[in-house]
Amino acid sequence: MRRITCYLALLLSSQVACAEDWPQWQGPNRNAVSSETGLLKTWPEGGPRLAWRIEGLGGGDSAPAVAGGKIYGLSNRDGQEIVWALSEVDGKELWASSLGDAQPQDVPQSKEGPGGTPTVDGNRIYVIGMSGRIACLDANEGKVLWKKSLKEDFGGTAPMWNFRESPLIDGDKVICTPGASSAMLVALNKNSGEVIWKTTAAAITTPNAPAATASRPNEGERGPRGGQPQSGNAPQAAVVTGTEDSTLYVSEHWGMTGFNQKLPNGKYQVNLHFAETYQGITTTGQRVFTFTVQGKEFKDFDPFQKAGGLRKAYVESVPVEVTDGELKITFKQQVENPAIKAIEILPQDSSNKDLKPIRINAGASEPFTDSKKQVWSPDQGFVGGQVNPGTFGMAGRGFGPPGNAGGGGRRGGFGGGGRAGAAYSSIIAIDHEGSRQYVQMTSSAVVGVSADTGEILWQYNKPSNGMGINCSTPIYQDGLVFAASAYGAGGGAVKLKKTSDGKFEAEEVYFTTSMQNHHGGMIVIDGALYGANGGNGGGIMTCIDFQTGKILWRDRKGPKGALLYADGRLYLRSEEGPIVLIEPSKEGYKELARFEQPDRTNVPAWAHPIIANGKLYIRDQGMLLCYDVQASKQ
Repeated sequence: MRRITCYLALLLSSQVACAEDWPQWQGPNRNAVSSETGLLKTWPEGGPRLAWRIEGLGGGDSAPAVAGGKIYGLSNRDGQEIVWALSEVDGKELWASSLGDAQPQDVPQSKEGPGGTPTVDGNRIYVIGMSGRIACLDANEGKVLWKKSLKEDFGGTAPMWNFRESPLIDGDKVICTPGASSAMLVALNKNSGEVIWKTTAAAITTPNAPAATASRPNEGERGPRGGQPQSGNAPQAAVVTGTEDSTLYVSEHWGMTGFNQKLPNGKYQVNLHFAETYQGITTTGQRVFTFTVQGKEFKDFDPFQKAGGLRKAYVESVPVEVTDGELKITFKQQVENPAIKAIEILPQDSSNKDLKPIRINAGASEPFTDSKKQVWSPDQGFVGGQVNPGTFGMAGRGFGPPGNAGGGGRRGGFGGGGRAGAAYSSIIAIDHEGSRQYVQMTSSAVVGVSADTGEILWQYNKPSNGMGINCSTPIYQDGLVFAASAYGAGGGAVKLKKTSDGKFEAEEVYFTTSMQNHHGGMIVIDGALYGANGGNGGGIMTCIDFQTGKILWRDRKGPKGALLYADGRLYLRSEEGPIVLIEPSKEGYKELARFEQPDRTNVPAWAHPIIANGKLYIRDQGMLLCYDVQASKQ
């Protein structure tokens, strides 16, 4: 009704402000664009007026949905995965319903709770939790009407950061991505949860697949201990040259700030083992950091440069003396994250037979015996960062299980198991040449499937990164499908051409490495695409010509973050916290205002901002802030 009122108001007067709900992920049309008008063109110092705030929602990066006077979201709270509803007027909680136990997560980023946005359809809402539970709830009371599991009911495997998708409602169907070879996508009856169709994806070929030895951002592929090759479809070890023990250089610890090891006072030789195994790094200067060993500084350290290329071992040997009972190493990021494969501590006092060498295989979860019968302990002693034990293969990038055409043995997540075909993106619906399609970015490729049957009509591999961390929602505009990811990949646009068999060919129009969008999303306005280019190491706001991929501008004053567009302005929520108002322009970055929210948490701000009915909503884990951005109310 609000959208009809808005339309009628526009007919009567171009000056009348129009309100609009935000009923699903990225708004009414799933493109992060609002049709609201009458909003502030700039902000006063300190930001727009804070209408209300609420705390205690629980952890999570779930951006809210707003419809029918209510605000809906997901959280982890008191050990449960919760769907909640708030009053749009004052933020008061109206109801909260549990989907079941909260899903634990090994990797630290975004482990606080769900990341998907509820989808509101009339008097029902649809959600997907971290756990892979997909559920339909009564929008007024929160009663769970039906519930399925993407893992138990459809054979899906959770990606490393668990399920983060926001379900799509289209007609009588709810569509989602279990990621199984027999159910890559599924369409369910939105009223009952019964299966309408499944997308079978095991037989798709992968012409753009990387070589079996291709490695992933800060992650390698670990083969069997002892360096012996595996056969068949088992994961293969990454080939690292310049060493007798390639397997030692597969796992790693990255993003750490230090390493500490208790030792008797004395002299030691510390050997630090490095190898650049991330396929996104192709030359010098792309991973640079500084480290110190007992105060001895190694500035501007570039493992690619030191080793002389990709997948080559390099050992930095440092003589030190311990005088206070502890060896201390510090790491400081410059470009990309610091990463290390192993640390070896060798006593130099031969007279003390009680001193034994200490060998630590960074990122490993179990001991490793090398070719000299020396035992390396699992990962320990590091301060901060993350481990990548390398329990997966990389023989291909297609769908399907290992050994199938295009399947190739992609990783099954830390600790093994079935491979995850689902990534973190959400589906959009498009109409092209009389064909209704659902477009999704899986862990391996962008695909288009028939809305009627679930049959795969086309695929495009290039925007998918080798790590399978594909987060941003595809775009369909002006006859092009565009998708992008970070981690050394980029963004590509294709034009769909119908073939004689009723399927489609995805003809590449351009591909650019200058739009490696991580998870903040991209928006097309007046023929220009806006988004942040960059991954874990940060990003830079970039604008490209949507039809050609030509860079129009990029500016570091525009931070990496999540975007929305409303009433002639881009709203950017930086993952570091600031909220920025930008005037879209092909000529350059035009920042109009910015402000800091109160009481920021210490985790990245990954929940996307939304606008609904003249209000800007900013979520920071358990807190939701509501700002009044209507021009008439200031």
